[in-house]
Amino acid sequence: MLSDSEPESPAVQAFWCERITFRTIEADEMAEIHRSSTPSPADAIRQIRLDVHSLAPEVPFLERHRALSWVDGGGCIGALGSLHRGEPCGFSLSHRGAWIEWTVRPYAVLHVGDRTRLPVLGGSRGCGLSSFSFAEHPAQHPYAPGHEILPVARPR
Repeated sequence: MLSDSEPESPAVQAFWCERITFRTIEADEMAEIHRSSTPSPADAIRQIRLDVHSLAPEVPFLERHRALSWVDGGGCIGALGSLHRGEPCGFSLSHRGAWIEWTVRPYAVLHVGDRTRLPVLGGSRGCGLSSFSFAEHPAQHPYAPGHEILPVARPR
């Protein structure tokens, strides 16, 4: 526990969540993207589990079995462990001819004075992280309202 004389740490870990829906199973063109941040690994995995459970009745049997095995079995437990270790995780699912990818990445939220700074993820998309820079929140953050989100080339 911090005493009154000990300063609060300027960095807090949070988790960046993305759900990207591609128009086709080849994942060649993004149709929809949802991004959010959550303070705990459990909340991040809960978001994925809720999404997958809602889609599961509409997918073919084998894909549904794989999806439900992940959300109700060891897959989500392994993903939770990865996040606790500071590692990214993800899950993907085919749904009605489309491809959906969920990714979660730990990141540091820096509190400097009265400003909060969030990392701008650069380089690769998905679970791989290659570089960070920092932008002030919310106006300079690329995911803030008013910022155009450009399609990202999918590595093959």
